[in-house]
Amino acid sequence: MKKINVFTVSSVIFLLAVGFPARAQAPTELKSFQDAAREHSVVFRGKQAARYTFPANGHPYWAQPAFESGDITFEGNFYRNLPMNIDAVAQRALVQLTGSPVSVALAPAQVASIVIGERRFVGIGPDEDLPEGFYEVFGKGPEQVYKHVEKKLDSSVNNVNGGVIGYYDDNYRPDVTRHFTLVAYYYFRDAAGTFTPFKSRGALVRQFPDRKREIRRALRTSGIDVSNFDTYCKAVLNIAAQ
Repeated sequence: MKKINVFTVSSVIFLLAVGFPARAQAPTELKSFQDAAREHSVVFRGKQAARYTFPANGHPYWAQPAFESGDITFEGNFYRNLPMNIDAVAQRALVQLTGSPVSVALAPAQVASIVIGERRFVGIGPDEDLPEGFYEVFGKGPEQVYKHVEKKLDSSVNNVNGGVIGYYDDNYRPDVTRHFTLVAYYYFRDAAGTFTPFKSRGALVRQFPDRKREIRRALRTSGIDVSNFDTYCKAVLNIAAQ
């Protein structure tokens, strides 16, 4: 088994300005950033991340603009407590060095996993079974669900906050016509490793043909609020793993 090196960098949460189009960071910024990383520099040798500078509603990140402390396995090396985020437009993992606003973008094929709190993400390269990008993995049993989030820049003169763009922006500005729209895709991974796309609650339960009634009954009696689709997926997988 290939040895995994472990590095530790202290955590920080940093807010980035949101906008479009993306602007590359100055080479001098990136050089200073990499020099400061020193023995932790391997992960910071990626390409400089884009900055979104044009005003737009919403944001280009997976879940929130704030960077969160997490662990990442990058090209066989394990890094602990790095400030990170995921750019859902470019499909790049973003990492920072404590105290620096500069970010480095890592391609999905380079990233085996990202763990932020209880959430786990994997990078899927261009030659794998799923479309290239980052995926959140639900479930710890033989069956799992992979969630993929994509964002793109759209434009509208109407108020499109909330369900229309796929998430809610507390700082929505009606005078700004550009916005980042979110689309989520879900894939069921069976015990043999085969992926099947699905869009509904019923389609997920049908992946367990011999246990459909059992799972639905367990969901009704669990008391879990499954109005959120992600919560529903996790509940089904937890029941199926028992």
